[in-house]
Amino acid sequence: MFKGLEILLIGIAVVVAVLLMLWGACALVGMAFRAAEARKTVAKPDAKAVAPAPAPAPAPAPAGGVPPHHLAAIAAAVATVLDRPHRIVSVVAPPMVGTDWANQARLQTFNKNLGQGDWGRTIPAQARANT
Repeated sequence: MFKGLEILLIGIAVVVAVLLMLWGACALVGMAFRAAEARKTVAKPDAKAVAPAPAPAPAPAPAGGVPPHHLAAIAAAVATVLDRPHRIVSVVAPPMVGTDWANQARLQTFNKNLGQGDWGRTIPAQARANT
């Protein structure tokens, strides 16, 4: 009777020990990143001494183009990642090319899921000629 309890407790102890080791490894990596960032900020010149470049006037978004709030998010992400002056020249979204085969599979899946039970959309039956 107690053998099952022993196995259970050993299993829980192993899981907790592995989780604690993972937590410790993550904490060590975090400390390394914080130390590297602290060394970077000490090595940088005074931020007040360097004047930031004036921001250019935002260009209006073309019809069907990327919305301005998306451009702001992209610019903020680039500014966060890069540690040097940057300028975003263009933002282009790749076209979504879908095949007829994939569209037909999606349509069949959606119709199959919507027609289950009497709570979803009903799929009209095909009209058959009475001969």
